Amino acid sequence: MKVNNVHIKGRFKNLENFHFNFDESSMETVLLGLNATGKSNFMEALVIIFRDLDLERAPILHKQSQPFEYYINYNCRNKTIEVDYSTQQGYIFSVDNEKKSKTQFFKGKNEYLPSHVFVYYSGLSERLKSLYADHKLQQFKKMMDPKSKYEDFKEMPRIFLVEPIHASFALIAFYLFDEREKETIDFLKRELNIVDFGSALFMLKQPNWSKSRKDPDHFWNTTGLVRRFIEDLWNFSIVPIFYKETVKGALNKREALNRLFLFLKDKEAIRAFVEMKYETKIILFNALCSLHYSELVEDQDVRIKVLKEHVEGELAMGELSEGEKQLITVLGLLKFTKDDEALILLDEPDTHLNPLWKWKYLEFLEEVVSKSAKTQIVFCTHDPLVIGGMEKEQVRVFKRDTDYKTEVSEPDISPKGLGVAGILTSPLFGLPTILDKKTQEKLNRKRYLQGRLMREKLDEIEYNEYQKLKAELEDYGFYEEVEDKWFKAYLAEMSKLEAFGKTELTELEKQLLAEQSTKAAERVLKLIQKDSTT
Repeated sequence: MKVNNVHIKGRFKNLENFHFNFDESSMETVLLGLNATGKSNFMEALVIIFRDLDLERAPILHKQSQPFEYYINYNCRNKTIEVDYSTQQGYIFSVDNEKKSKTQFFKGKNEYLPSHVFVYYSGLSERLKSLYADHKLQQFKKMMDPKSKYEDFKEMPRIFLVEPIHASFALIAFYLFDEREKETIDFLKRELNIVDFGSALFMLKQPNWSKSRKDPDHFWNTTGLVRRFIEDLWNFSIVPIFYKETVKGALNKREALNRLFLFLKDKEAIRAFVEMKYETKIILFNALCSLHYSELVEDQDVRIKVLKEHVEGELAMGELSEGEKQLITVLGLLKFTKDDEALILLDEPDTHLNPLWKWKYLEFLEEVVSKSAKTQIVFCTHDPLVIGGMEKEQVRVFKRDTDYKTEVSEPDISPKGLGVAGILTSPLFGLPTILDKKTQEKLNRKRYLQGRLMREKLDEIEYNEYQKLKAELEDYGFYEEVEDKWFKAYLAEMSKLEAFGKTELTELEKQLLAEQSTKAAERVLKLIQKDSTT
């Protein structure tokens, strides 16, 4: 799976007549840019495109008056596929330059669409959940079908939105198939000090859809795979407990909530029934997700405990750091969707990671996930540590022009080899300095006064200011002594410009300084040449 280019013809949020071209050869692309420049909106547009193609319908947008019209070109299963959608003509499909009817395309969608579109947002919101709502409902109905079988769930859903609860489900699946997941287990031990899976408590609750049913049974009229999985948990849990809890509902109104607590005391307890009925970790993971799809559990209703080195007793998943949970969630779930022809969209997957993990993040994606050569990853970040090893062809920078229209471009330089300071102060991030603002302002002012002092006599106030700044900055390790007299000459020339002493510059000032810097260097060069002939 490889998206080549996308054109959003009309307007989608802040993206208007928006063109995006991916590098032809790269399967990893990072999106950079200031907040609100459209990076997340672009990834959301990709989700909508493939979501509605999978659901065999025209693009549906909530709370947007304008239609979503687009063109996309991508490669999938060695075929070049083009989809052009407009409200006037509807869908126009082309496969290897051969037109396909709507019926033909949707009939062959398993061949023409990616196996998976995996979506992770570091800040999950109700708006983003709505993108996945129809697929979630579709999966729920399939799992509640009385005729459903475990073998019907050997694959992940085509569109999959990662939610916090999935970290616990992924951890269970890894440790119960540990012989086949040695690479993952080694990673968890090496990087997170997690050595084993402990106990699991499932705090099921009666879902809202069941409350209107007459005479609900112990399992609240669940059917299909959902019911069979609850029965499996029941048979292997210790003393199942029914419990009626009083909770606050809408407008703080108190209401009763029926619960069922199912506790599996250790890995061996849950392994016993897994080995009887669940052939693969994906079938087990889908069964676990059935509790979430059917609204029987929320994130805090699954209490998973793990064993960590140098920590006595079991440790709840909730007690892990946000960075640990984020790493388990993203890398863990990617292990389920790494097969051929997948599109992986990651919105700031490094938010909570420590600097070392950020620095090693691309290595984790490569070594831990071991993604297929036919899996494309698109992610956005605000951290230079994550992109330090990437080439410029793998980078796209989002910016707004003077009319506040979002444009995207490939940078002129690669992050690779620049180092953190170089990346931050390059056009990739555009920071004026890596120093704190106050220190940089003092340094610039001192250099400005130093340059003037080389050309002319300062008045008493300026000279005292210069001496004070010089003393302060020497305490920080900035020493004035410069052996190269030609560099001193350059400073003297540049200090003729007031902008030389500023930290934050307008685009016009940047251009002026660049031009004057070239001219100053040329004047100094002439002095050097003149000096060498005398």
